[in-house]
Amino acid sequence: MTDSQQPHISGILLAAGLSTRMGEPKQLLPFADSTIVETVVDNMLDAKFSEVIVVVGHCAEQIQEKITDRAVKTVFNPDYQKGMLTSVQTGVRSLNLPNEINLRDVSTFTNRNAFSLMLVDQPFISTALIDKVIDAYAHTTKGIVLPSYNYRRGHPVIFNQKYVDKILSLGLNSDGVRTLYKTYSEDIQYVEVDTDAVLRDIDYKEDYERALNENS
Repeated sequence: MTDSQQPHISGILLAAGLSTRMGEPKQLLPFADSTIVETVVDNMLDAKFSEVIVVVGHCAEQIQEKITDRAVKTVFNPDYQKGMLTSVQTGVRSLNLPNEINLRDVSTFTNRNAFSLMLVDQPFISTALIDKVIDAYAHTTKGIVLPSYNYRRGHPVIFNQKYVDKILSLGLNSDGVRTLYKTYSEDIQYVEVDTDAVLRDIDYKEDYERALNENS
């Protein structure tokens, strides 16, 4: 999972949501040979992440049971009902990034340790796609790296650790981490990909049924 030439990158999986549009916990829905959450976790574990952190909330015990045999760290978000940003912040607070340095002037920050955000309802994002974004981060000086398909931003997103304090300071009435895309647009490296897998998620039953048909 690690590469001596790669920076330390923690993969954070956001798996705490209520799945209100699905009507049932989509994390636990059958997919491939397991469940959606297991599929995404396995794709992350096979990638070049230095560690994988799973943020749980709704149905936390059931989700943890599914991944208990995986080499991941799970953290509970007590505020999961307040939205995805709370899960992002919970994951970021749990980071074990080595050599963390708190600098006021982020432009002078040279440490390349980082963290990546992934969504639990995107089982189409393969290990190869994850590694493509990780490799791009390893070869750029930019602080934010993300895939792009047809000029649309996708996942996973990698943030240099200099953005930790920025993310933790975001308010619930903000536009979440997308606020950083606007404020620090010059610090973004886009990775063009030839698949919409980096965009597609599973929100509704129709999305799930389509995904099962494509994966059969």
